[in-house]
This record gives sequence, structure tokens and C-alpha cells, in this order.
Amino acid sequence: MNAVLQKPISIFKTFLDVVLPPVCYVCKRSCSGKYGLCEDCLEKIRHIFPPQCTKCGRHLANNESICGECSSKNFHVERGWSPCYYEGTIKECIHLFKYNGYMGLMDIFKDIMVDFMKKNRIHKEIDLIVPVPVYPTKKRERTYNHAEILARSLAKDFAILVDSRNLKKIKWTQSQSELDKKKRVTNVRGSFLAVDRGAFSGKNVLLVDDVYTTGATLNECAKVILKTGANKVFSLTLARGI
Repeated sequence: MNAVLQKPISIFKTFLDVVLPPVCYVCKRSCSGKYGLCEDCLEKIRHIFPPQCTKCGRHLANNESICGECSSKNFHVERGWSPCYYEGTIKECIHLFKYNGYMGLMDIFKDIMVDFMKKNRIHKEIDLIVPVPVYPTKKRERTYNHAEILARSLAKDFAILVDSRNLKKIKWTQSQSELDKKKRVTNVRGSFLAVDRGAFSGKNVLLVDDVYTTGATLNECAKVILKTGANKVFSLTLARGI
């Protein structure tokens, strides 16, 4: 098993396991309690290995630096990374975390992303971490921004500042998952605003979100941040679509 998954059970989790028999978040079968996932579900997490497209993070079958699809796009993101494929265990875990408030899954999300950042030395290039914002009404419904929780967990490990105040979503948009590729680009256009333009000036910014599908949201955020005078904008998502 990948070293990142070798995490000891916390004292609090051990106590809960005595009171309540531990079951896997995903398959609901009994498990050892590691991350709240059984060994079978942990083994099904597919990591994306090099070589990877420097723009979207997908695995490449050749030694090119950029995939065919990305070579025809106008990118504002300098480089994008994703450690996992958005399928199976990780997909189910993201849904539970994002829509059902399963905060216990943050342990495995954090370990996967931190391990990936260290291996790729991403933290060496970053001055500021910025979570992709959600529209205020959506945040009130969920009571939290999942991207901000991910961003703060990474920032703590690398002692990098998080700015969740100066990039705002100012326009309600239809869920990107409901749209095709072309409509995703137009759907998010003009929906973000940099409040304090000086906050990003001269900095290398890392945008953080849960899933990369077409990159439309990340690219729109990067465009707004670059217009404030930021040096470079990178992106990191936990998973990317296949």
C-alpha cells in the first residue's frame, strides 16, 4: 500500500471504535478504522503517475509535456496537478465530504495531497494558497466551503498563508457537473472578483479545489488573479476526471 495511507489511528477514533463498531465510509463493511476506510477501498484509490500534462495533470502515454486537448486551449493556470483519478473510492469520499459533511475524511485527503506536494516540490514555488470560492448562498446551505477546508489543511503543513477573503464568487452559476465542456466555460465567465487587488500582486498563488474536470473554473479564477498583478497561478485538486 502507498506510504501515505499508513496512518496510525488517533486516540479519539480508537475511543469511538470501542463505543461504535467501525464500518467503512464507502462500502459499510467492518474495517480497521484507518481513515474510516477498509483495506479493499483504500487499495482501489488510483493515483496518477508521471508523466503528466503540465496544464491539466492527466497521465500521458508519451514524453510530451502537454496533452493534445490542452495544447489548443488558452491557459491562465501556469501548471495544474491532481494526485488521484476521480472515480471509485475517492469519488465517493468527495461526495460524502462535500454534500454530507463527513469531515473525518479530511485525514486521508490531507495526507494524499501533502504527500503529492512534497514529491513534486510544489510548496517550494508557492507564496499564497487560495481556495476556489463558492457563491454565498451555497456556502450558507452547506455551512462551509470544502475547498477552503482543503486549502487550510495544506497551508498548516507547509506554513503557507491562506487567503480566503480576496477572491469572491459574485455570480450564481449552474453546477458545472450539469453542463458540457463548452457551456462550462461560458457558465463561469465573469463570476469571480478580486476584492483587494494588492493581496495577490507579485505572488505565486496556488488555487485549491476538490475536483478538476475541464479546468474552466480554475482557469477563470486564475485569469482574475493574474489581472491583479500576481506573478504566476498554479492549481492543485485532489482528483481529476478521467
